[in-house]
Amino acid sequence: MYIYDLKSILELKVIWKDEHMFELGVTASNGNFFGRTEVYETSDSLKCFAESLEGFPSSTDKSRTIFHEAGQKSDYAYFSMKLYCIDPSGKVGVHINLESNVATKFRSEEKDKLSLEIIVEPVAIDTFQKELLHLAVNEEGFATLMGISD
Repeated sequence: MYIYDLKSILELKVIWKDEHMFELGVTASNGNFFGRTEVYETSDSLKCFAESLEGFPSSTDKSRTIFHEAGQKSDYAYFSMKLYCIDPSGKVGVHINLESNVATKFRSEEKDKLSLEIIVEPVAIDTFQKELLHLAVNEEGFATLMGISD
């Protein structure tokens, strides 16, 4: 992939599951930076997050933020995202953190880490919320949050 082909996007995809949890492949790019990790997740946790996104952002509460994380920071693998309003038009900033999978005993320099922001329109959150809820309930498929491209 050429750097000029990168789009502003967050994608979560189920890549493995068992009866207690599933593994998500998480890919994020803001057009300048790109990263990927794989984290373990539960249906209940992801469903709760998806439900919290319904109707976000609300025109009545511009200071509201929504946060979700999977895995554990500075451990095997980690993913987090925080959504927040950035202007009166309803545009939303999504701050994403990714940390790569590494053996439990690792050098801190060995672990790849990425932090980036994408900007999205409220309609993109609505679509993402529905896909994410479907993914959480069925433990299969993917959810894509498309950012605004420059």
